[in-house]
Amino acid sequence: MASPRTASMRAYWEERARLNAAFYVDTSLDYEAPDMERFLETGRVVVGLALDDAPVTPAATGLAVEIGCGLGRICLGLTERFDRVIGYDISSQMLEQAKAIVADRPVELRLTDGASLPGLEDQTADLVVTFTVFQHIPDVDVIRRYIREAGRALAPGGVFAFQWNNTPGSRRWRVRRTVMAGVQRLGRGDRYGRDQPEFLGSRVPLAVIDAALADAGLRRVGLRDPDQLFTWAWAVRS
Repeated sequence: MASPRTASMRAYWEERARLNAAFYVDTSLDYEAPDMERFLETGRVVVGLALDDAPVTPAATGLAVEIGCGLGRICLGLTERFDRVIGYDISSQMLEQAKAIVADRPVELRLTDGASLPGLEDQTADLVVTFTVFQHIPDVDVIRRYIREAGRALAPGGVFAFQWNNTPGSRRWRVRRTVMAGVQRLGRGDRYGRDQPEFLGSRVPLAVIDAALADAGLRRVGLRDPDQLFTWAWAVRS
């Protein structure tokens, strides 16, 4: 069962999708005129980060699953490497817009409660991947639950490739996040609403991630760019 905190996550991302979905998925884009060609190309780049020169690769290429698919740019890239792709997102607005992007591709889009992968059978996925999703989740327990779900879903020989915010100072970040959220509520924060907890998310120590992986029956076999906002890790079944 999902954490009550996921209700605020859903509300936040539904509103961002209505305002400017592409920008909030990738805030390096221009808010007024996002370059959608460049945006979609970054999906292939992310797939390359997850699979090329990785410490481990999936044993099969039947099914890839993405946690937090947004507009489907990474799902699109995954279709070039896997027979079938399932993308989960907490925002129905994101999924509705994603339909046009992944049309005529072997992609199934599914709504999640924010901490699980509903309808996905045990040990059926060859790859579970997530990028710029965990770093926005303010409740670390929700991240743990997603990791547990990844472990449940992976088939023997499957790989969990994921990115999260591993910047040091997780406790200080929670305090700063509270202050910034208060400033945002007063109308004096970031003009695009990026000072809210649902965007600022969590900084999670590697030890916490490793413990969550072990609890999910997974073993970390690779790490890239530790102590950074965009830290990557790879895990397989223990």
